[in-house]
Amino acid sequence: MSEAEGRRGRVESFASIFHSSSDTQSNRASMSTESESSQGKHNISDIPNEYGNTSVDSDASEYQELRENGVQSPSTCIASSWKMNYHEASIFLEEGENNDKFNSHPRDRRALPAYIVTHNHWFYSLDLFAALLLMSLATVEPPAVFPGVAVGVHGSVELFGLLLLGISIFMQLRWLGIRTFVKHKRSLLKSLILVGMIIEAIIVIARNDTKYRVTRALRPIFFIDSRYLGGVRRFLRQILQSVPPILEVLGILFFVLVIFSTLGFYFFSPNKENPYFTTFQQGFVSLYVLLTTANFPDVMMPAYAKNRCSAAFFILFLAVNLYFLMNLMLAVVFVVFSDIEKDKFRKLLVHKRRACQYAFRLLVTRTQPTHIPFRHFRGLLRFFRPSTSDRDAYLVFKALNRSESGVLCLSEFYNIYEICDFKWKPYQPPDPWFSGLPDPVRSCFYLIRRLVTWNLFKVLVYVVIMLNAITLLLKTILLSMSDTPVSHDLHVTWDQVAFVTFYGVEAALKIIGLGYRRYFHSGWNIYDFFITILSIAGLVAEKFSSSFFYIVILRPLRLLRLFRMRKRYRDVFQTLVILTPRIISAIVVIIIIYYFFAVIGMELFSNYDMKNCCVNTTVEQFYKDDNTTVYVNYYYLNNFDNIFIAGVTLFELTVVNNWFIIMEGYAAVTNDWARLYFMLFYLVMMVVMSVVVAFILEAFTFRMEYNQTVQADKDGDEENVCINVKLTKEELRFVYSDAADTPTLQQYASALEAQGTVKYEGTRRRTRVVLQRRMYRDEIPRWLLDSDRGHQDSPGLPALPIMLRRPSEPVAVSTPVRPENFHQSLPSYYGTLDASASTQSQRNEV
Repeated sequence: MSEAEGRRGRVESFASIFHSSSDTQSNRASMSTESESSQGKHNISDIPNEYGNTSVDSDASEYQELRENGVQSPSTCIASSWKMNYHEASIFLEEGENNDKFNSHPRDRRALPAYIVTHNHWFYSLDLFAALLLMSLATVEPPAVFPGVAVGVHGSVELFGLLLLGISIFMQLRWLGIRTFVKHKRSLLKSLILVGMIIEAIIVIARNDTKYRVTRALRPIFFIDSRYLGGVRRFLRQILQSVPPILEVLGILFFVLVIFSTLGFYFFSPNKENPYFTTFQQGFVSLYVLLTTANFPDVMMPAYAKNRCSAAFFILFLAVNLYFLMNLMLAVVFVVFSDIEKDKFRKLLVHKRRACQYAFRLLVTRTQPTHIPFRHFRGLLRFFRPSTSDRDAYLVFKALNRSESGVLCLSEFYNIYEICDFKWKPYQPPDPWFSGLPDPVRSCFYLIRRLVTWNLFKVLVYVVIMLNAITLLLKTILLSMSDTPVSHDLHVTWDQVAFVTFYGVEAALKIIGLGYRRYFHSGWNIYDFFITILSIAGLVAEKFSSSFFYIVILRPLRLLRLFRMRKRYRDVFQTLVILTPRIISAIVVIIIIYYFFAVIGMELFSNYDMKNCCVNTTVEQFYKDDNTTVYVNYYYLNNFDNIFIAGVTLFELTVVNNWFIIMEGYAAVTNDWARLYFMLFYLVMMVVMSVVVAFILEAFTFRMEYNQTVQADKDGDEENVCINVKLTKEELRFVYSDAADTPTLQQYASALEAQGTVKYEGTRRRTRVVLQRRMYRDEIPRWLLDSDRGHQDSPGLPALPIMLRRPSEPVAVSTPVRPENFHQSLPSYYGTLDASASTQSQRNEV
């Protein structure tokens, strides 16, 4: 196929869109011919012509037809229309990737600019900055960490932050439309809170007073709604989804608590020396605290001193509530959380699939409605992955095109999310880096390579690490038993030099034998290298000054290498790595809860001085700051004087050890209703921590089940997923077509002469999604088939929302894709691709 013929074929495809329904038979025949030739297998030698410039030949007869239809600049119109379709297709893929509902898609062309501005990383950063700015105002608003800031100053800053957030909401309203915006619950709630805060800020500035500003506790809502906090929103959503079964167990627990409170009042209230059950309310609070074991056995001892049989009451209460119902709640949360995780994966998979279907229909032509050529795929990536180079775009295209037909079908296009995440680099040959050195040096390096890969060498390293740990432990024990100050006895000794020298030699030998790329490819080697460099720096620092003795504390970190000896330990560490993003999300959620309760606590309790308070109460001794007690307990420091001190107080409440002392102290200086604040905080934190424990247990359980299901001992240890793609000489010329790429092509000359192809390796992190895809590979085809059938049979589902295309534009779908074809390649992909993306020695040749 010549270049002119390829151009004329594209003109026929584009011009057919502008024709009326009364097209001539000759035009239909020409379109049929072009469609048949396009669906055939492409010769790789034609790549520069087929996938090259999309400009239109000026002498083509179709130009006259375009002019007759009123199109003055066909090439400009075509390019603009395709660019619009590429952009909308990328929007669909982004909505699928971010799990955004498709009803938030831009409704027309006029809404597109607002959508583009709102979904820009600079705008995301501005939104996040405004949310953090509002939350940080708690440090200067009374009670302040940094007092002295005028009300007008921090009030004006607050209005500025709210204005920035208002711009975000206005832009969202612009591209969503009023009807869709009102139906979007999160955006509507955010708008109502924003309006309330603006009114309150204006009132504060007008009154020059900041009293009773409880709405400050709602500021984290804007922080959570930031685009960068998607993991936090998902974790909060999982907490809310876990609440219904938790409430059922809590209902039973509180019912039992009321029963025991009633019995405790009748059993123990006649004893005037028992302060825990004087009233029903006091008995309920005492047993509520006993549920956390914070006041045990103190709450039992007055009744136990009166009658030894009363111990049965408290033992039965703890057995039923603490050891049965509380553990039952954790079990229920674990089961619900596991189901939520699986269902979330299924829904996200189906959602991405639907996004691929929408995007695919924007990239095909009327004459070729079932395949996408590379030029349209490249146009899509310019919007979906703007940083992708031409080389990487073609590698992604070829990795997707498993049929090697030169065009992508829908079943291949479904894999775009997975393949686009691969990072590509030329595949390094298995020969060591020193293979080209002179013979004596090469032989020595080969011996070093055999040494560092020898199993006994690894055993020797483990033995030395254990000896180092034992030596450091003995020295620490002897130092602790001496009367000499620690800083005076710390100096460089021969054993420290010997161990650090061994580790340095080990690192050097591994770098020489394996090569620096292979050495630093392993996370454990990077960890060892960092500890070794730190140890050497510590020895040098200790030689000149003993003030650097704290570096000694970091040396036992090398003991973590011992966990590599057992596979179960390796699974633990790999699971922790996979869980790291979610653990960070959980920490952020806990901090947000702390912020919420800290602001409310400052509003309620910041005006009370807790020194020498609570006179004639059971907690009086804990708050004394005089010489009347043997030990000063310093509980008066647990207050709400500012946001940071309130956070420390709430952390002490989270630990629950003696938390009731803080609660009773504030109940004594205010009123009995103050207990409700502390009891509610404990209840919320109990639910959150139960969910945290549940998702950790679910992750480890999933990893164990995954290992049993796939039976991949080596594959489970790999940190990355790898695939390989080979490019021929013609493909390399197509990828490196610029004049500046000539040196790059020359570098591959030897490889092309030897093998005829150049191999590229794509790698990506082995995330939890990768493990889930392999874990549920037998269920995935059924999920997707049910989804396609449900989408086809449901009359309530809307048609494809083509928002940006005019009817006269050149891309449309005349032949619908049958739903039963959507899942035909699923077994090959979800089985073969994941299985092939394995160890370095079992790479898949694409």
